[in-house]
Amino acid sequence: MILISGATGRVGGAASATLCQAGIAHRVMVRDPEKFTASDGAAVDVVRGNMENPDELREALWDVTGALLVMGNHPSQPTLEKQFASLAAESGVKHLVKVSSMEAGPESVAAFPRQHYETEEHIRSLGVDWTFLQPNFFMQNLLMYAGSITGAGVFALPLGTARTAPVDTRDVGAVAAAVLSDDQWRNQALRLTGPELMHFGQVADVMSTVLDKPIKYVAQTPEAFREVLSNFVHEPWQLNGVCELFAEIAKGSLDEKTDTVKQVLGRDPISLARFTADHIKAFL
Repeated sequence: MILISGATGRVGGAASATLCQAGIAHRVMVRDPEKFTASDGAAVDVVRGNMENPDELREALWDVTGALLVMGNHPSQPTLEKQFASLAAESGVKHLVKVSSMEAGPESVAAFPRQHYETEEHIRSLGVDWTFLQPNFFMQNLLMYAGSITGAGVFALPLGTARTAPVDTRDVGAVAAAVLSDDQWRNQALRLTGPELMHFGQVADVMSTVLDKPIKYVAQTPEAFREVLSNFVHEPWQLNGVCELFAEIAKGSLDEKTDTVKQVLGRDPISLARFTADHIKAFL
């Protein structure tokens, strides 16, 4: 049995949908089962599970041989992820796939990638097979700016001319499903990107073409970004974490493109143009 955590999120949901399309029965663990809608194609066992509840985790992990660990940013994320991983190993899980960060590593400066690396190291110590998915900038992050793109044709980020190779979360979820179903990707860290390495002025150009309206990227100062973000993010740990992360991206931490998505899925990754077209209602 395969277990997908975070199945109401973008990556976990895409992983479950991919397994459904392949007709592979699996289990999903969600905080609120009523919020999960299974795709057609496979039997899906839906269980309630909270990362903070060990008893629910043990129940979700029963009879599971492969599990996807994906979790949103949380003040206790390393503790909770390591607890999940340890319980998975105790329950007999043979292959643990973790969604991490391309910036995760022993030299990580920002809190979020440093925490991902801490969990990776713990998983390596458990004696189970593992695969770490380390994605670049998520295309879906641009949806947070849909309002300003719709209203003013502008989005602002504190990234200067730094380049990223944005990846669609649907591809990350599809890769997760694939590696859980194929032993050849075990004990590897897979660095996942989209097909294009670009700065955000070029991102705006692509979106302008697809939306048939001028879109402008504004390079914010870190101070301006923090001030705007503080209107929406009120917890200091999260505000500081996001600002640290974007400061590292501005220095070039995501200036990398790989062909890993194509190697795993056998097709080209989703382009920014397709992503924009698929979300055209949000941006217009």
